Amino acid sequence: MNIYEKIFARLEELHMSQLELSRRTGIATSTISDWRKKQINPQADKLVAICKALDMSLVDLLCDDENDAERMAMDRFIDEKYILELFKTSDYESKKRMVSYFDLVRICREINDDLKKTKREVSVIQDVDGNNIVVIHDIRFKGKRSINWKEVREYLKEFVGEFYTITATGDAIYIGADLPNEYSGSQYTHSIKGANAKAKANAAQGIPELIEIAVGKHFRENNADKHWRNAKYGWYRYDSRFALPVYGKDGEIERYNVFHASLIVRHSEDEKLYLYDILDIKKETSTPIES
Repeated sequence: MNIYEKIFARLEELHMSQLELSRRTGIATSTISDWRKKQINPQADKLVAICKALDMSLVDLLCDDENDAERMAMDRFIDEKYILELFKTSDYESKKRMVSYFDLVRICREINDDLKKTKREVSVIQDVDGNNIVVIHDIRFKGKRSINWKEVREYLKEFVGEFYTITATGDAIYIGADLPNEYSGSQYTHSIKGANAKAKANAAQGIPELIEIAVGKHFRENNADKHWRNAKYGWYRYDSRFALPVYGKDGEIERYNVFHASLIVRHSEDEKLYLYDILDIKKETSTPIES
């Protein structure tokens, strides 16, 4: 099955429209339609976004199940001497195709590396009182002295255009283009240091879940002239909680520290709710979660 055929089969499986795929990937709907009409595969640089949007691995998208003959051929192909001899004895056009193939292998390796980087290790648990906690199992953003907020900003751009629903209220919270800059460069962000700065940076990994478990909706009117459009209908504050791992000297996780956070949401002139920033990052004094 060709790559474009797998894409459309996956769209049908997910009941996802081409318009939704376009929104999630930034690829024009006309381009997506052309894949089927012209029976062509997407360009390699589009594969990462497609895999993320369709929740597929690169292997699922690019590879078919191998039969026995194909496996035998592959075993022979990975022999270095055989490859060199094959290259030496091939004509010019065959050599060009082989070089193109290895270029594709390199691109695939880079794509797989990118997919590993963007994978989130996040879960939601409940404490003894039945309250939800977003558990983030990896410290992605590290720094002995300070956090590289530029890295955090670039990471947050992956969420732009998405929306998540608060379970307790049913509110749909959108991620706008302003969040990466505000989250990483707000006055509050510049004011926090040490553990709290590290906590806010790594909380970025759990934004979808932090929104979903949020509680305690509070409203206040907008009084700032600069927000007369993007917060035309005021501001909302929600409470949320997350936990981050603490590592021992052996590099193993010993426990998880629990933090409180306030989600700041603006009610825009388009009548949608947008996450604006996360403030009031505070470590809870209660017993931490054991690993």
